[in-house]
Amino acid sequence: MAVKVVTNPERMAANWRVAMFGLANLFLTINRTFQNTGIVRNPTELQIYLTVAVANIQKLVRERQIPEEYAGTSILPREWVIPISRNAIAAATGLPRETVRRHIEKLIERGLLVQDDRGGVTLPEGLVKNMGIEATIEPIMPVVTRTAEHLIRLGVVDREHEE
Repeated sequence: MAVKVVTNPERMAANWRVAMFGLANLFLTINRTFQNTGIVRNPTELQIYLTVAVANIQKLVRERQIPEEYAGTSILPREWVIPISRNAIAAATGLPRETVRRHIEKLIERGLLVQDDRGGVTLPEGLVKNMGIEATIEPIMPVVTRTAEHLIRLGVVDREHEE
């Protein structure tokens, strides 16, 4: 029997302020953690950077069975990495295209993004290990856990058993 995580719109409406506190605190923790590492300098850069990171691995995470060797931090072969265009980043984030373009150029200059020869941008190969990003997740995970427990306690998030 599988367990599926579901949301309860009625409990969310009844606990909106308290639930949003937890979610906003999680966002602020992620933002602060990434800024403290020097990876990004402001929330706009974080939004762009994470949009690129998510887009780059979308092919991998859509697999029914993610190959074990790529589930961790090992370098992905370039055929698994999907570049994302500046226009797609603007559409995904809601940021103006010119703002995206300016920030992308700064991130490329700092070595945090690369212009991909297939068009668009990607994270540089080996960035996770080379910049020590693995350790960035450690201070974020307790807040993720507390937020999830908080939302479950409120009934906003629940488990549904599937057969």
